[in-house]
Amino acid sequence: MTAETKALKRELRSELIAARARLSQEQRFERSRLVAERLDALPLLAAARVVALYAALGTEVDVGATSRRLSARGVRCLFPRTVPGERRLLFCACEPFELVPGPLGAAEPPPSARLVALEEIDAFVMPGVGFSEDGLRLGRGGGYYDVTLKEAARAARVGVGYDLQLRPALPREPHDVPLDAVVTESRTLLFTRSPRP
Repeated sequence: MTAETKALKRELRSELIAARARLSQEQRFERSRLVAERLDALPLLAAARVVALYAALGTEVDVGATSRRLSARGVRCLFPRTVPGERRLLFCACEPFELVPGPLGAAEPPPSARLVALEEIDAFVMPGVGFSEDGLRLGRGGGYYDVTLKEAARAARVGVGYDLQLRPALPREPHDVPLDAVVTESRTLLFTRSPRP
């Protein structure tokens, strides 16, 4: 990563996190509800039997309603756990109420939760700091999802955020992993990713 790209990403993260923080709790709740409705209608999730979700950190879109709806349909919902000393995620089956504080601040599955192999995951629904209209995701900067998604190339990749997190384009780097969809409260953007096993 060039120093210029690194600085640009850092500036974008600050700008987008600040914009997200200006939303009231009521606005975040309502917009998260609308995102959940759009996820219900997303073909990429319709046939999924195992879906990796996340526990919202701070002002991220809350996908709790999506977790409940998927579970009611018999879908196995997983949540990420960080791997100490490594930039990748493991996914475990557990109920949202079982999540415990993790080392990076996000709620994670407890140590007793059953690990599920990445190959079993049909779709990832993930947060981001920002998203582009051509299918890129700007994360928090740790690279955890980029590394993990490269190991799970078959699974659908769905980014969720608020409209205010969407940009026409983002700085692009060779290690960036493209998405199959971005869902906000008012838009569902679908992309063609190749190759896709």
